[in-house]
Amino acid sequence: MSSLIPSPAGLLRVELDGPERAPAVVLSAGLGGGWFDWPSVVELLAEDLRVVRFDRPGTGGSGPALTPPGLAREVAVLDAVLDAAGAERAVLVGHSIAGLHVEGYARLRPERVAGAVLLDPSPEPPGVGRPFDGEAVAARALLALARVPGLRRLGRALAGWSGPAGRRSVLRNASRTRREVAPSAQVEEVYRRPEVLGAILDELAAYPDLVAELEAVRAAHPLPELPWLVLTAADALGRPRQARRLLAAHARLARLVPGGAHELIERCGHMMPLDRPDTVAAAVRRVNGM
Repeated sequence: MSSLIPSPAGLLRVELDGPERAPAVVLSAGLGGGWFDWPSVVELLAEDLRVVRFDRPGTGGSGPALTPPGLAREVAVLDAVLDAAGAERAVLVGHSIAGLHVEGYARLRPERVAGAVLLDPSPEPPGVGRPFDGEAVAARALLALARVPGLRRLGRALAGWSGPAGRRSVLRNASRTRREVAPSAQVEEVYRRPEVLGAILDELAAYPDLVAELEAVRAAHPLPELPWLVLTAADALGRPRQARRLLAAHARLARLVPGGAHELIERCGHMMPLDRPDTVAAAVRRVNGM
């Protein structure tokens, strides 16, 4: 079931699957992702779990963002998403940049988090290759062009081309399967909208501030003891020095919770929900004690 729900950050597209009274799991996509990254995972979970997907403000099928990106906004978004699902608590799954959102939420709303699975979470601080800086720089230039008086029609056309092209580039470079799991026409329609590209760039530009916000929250709000699993995509590790840094960062992230686990997932690119939905679903069931 798909619906638009209100939140302080704007209208949010929310997809609900599975039995209403089953334990809830919330799937939070990485930078530029959305509901369309998770169909294969949903298929493996929805028989006996309440599976919740959503698009962040300004992206996917959500309305325009009413507040700038940041940890406070993402906490408000997750509050609204859990409320819409009728879930007092949920297992949270965060891919890439959403891993930071999940950690912040677990610290600030511990009573609402039953467990967490972080899928190839973004490193801290920025600088080991993710988020996708090259595509962001090119897209930012196109959006700037779109705002120049007299060139807006051309700028919108170029931005409408660069969004789908950027998505295809992500699939080529960050996914082992290199294919969409949702209808390609629907996904392309999302990325043709310059407003979506703008929202993605806003998130990317705010990434250092997001890290700083999370560091401040870490200092004041300890993580609760909860099932906590960090998964690293083997195909995304890159060169040896970068690989060592990323593995060390993910291992530290796992150790934030006593008993937290860190695993390396073979045959998997950064787009883990597309490449290894079986592993993602198994991790969710493990954290749920199933």
